Formats: sequence, C-alpha cells, structure tokens
Amino acid sequence: MARPIVVDTGPLIAMVNAKDDHHHQVAKWLASASTRDLLIPSLVLTEVCQYIEKHLGGQAEAAFIEELMRSPQFKIYHPMDDDFRRMAVLMRQYADWPLGIADAAVVATTERLKTSEVATVDRRHFEHLRPVHVAFFTIYPEYE
Repeated sequence: MARPIVVDTGPLIAMVNAKDDHHHQVAKWLASASTRDLLIPSLVLTEVCQYIEKHLGGQAEAAFIEELMRSPQFKIYHPMDDDFRRMAVLMRQYADWPLGIADAAVVATTERLKTSEVATVDRRHFEHLRPVHVAFFTIYPEYE
C-alpha cells in the first residue's frame, strides 16, 4: 500500500481558485493521483480556509470543507505534541527563509508518517528542505 502524499497550501488554493496560475497543473495532477490518499495537515487546512474566506467568501470556505469531507481521497492529519516540537525546530533551522508553521507542519507530517511525497507549488522551499527520514522530497505536481 502506498504511503499518503502530504499536501501543502498551494495546491489546495489552486484547486478552488480557477484564476490561480497553478490551477490547470494541479487539476491535471489531481486526476492522475486519484487512487492515492492525500493527507492535509490541519494547520495547512487552516491557512487554506483563511485564504478562501478572505478572497472568495464564507460560503466558498464552507463549500470547500464540505467537498473535502465528501472526498474519500482527502484525509486531515492532526499534529501531535512531538510534531509541534519538530515544527519549532524546523522554523528555527530555516528562520532566514522564513519557514512558516504550515510548511513546517508538512515536513513534520512526512517525517512522522515516513513518506517522502509532497504536493506543493512552492518548490523553492521543499527542494531545499532536508527531512530527517529521506534525502529529499518527491514533489508533485511535476513541472511540465
């Protein structure tokens, strides 16, 4: 059984916003990954919901949550105390970028679940981050 792909903020925003520069690329990737479990750290979900509410409104935010909960593909990951400790270490380690809590949550989640696959449109961070369990991340969607 394949390990889940941990999803960052960008693909989720691109998924709901047809005007996003990455919308078509993410939609194509989602179709190709339809048999994979996609895991969203709850801190990423919070960041996505804040964006949707601000730019698309509360109804769109509620519709997004309802759609996620209907989908058998998407799962929400709730960090444990040790995950938060790891996030703090990562945020200090990469403070000059800066690495925010949502990106740190993606890394901590991959480490806890021992998966190396990440869905993000923020390649600059994830190509340079060094998780403790693998040499590098496999990043989706791939550039065309």
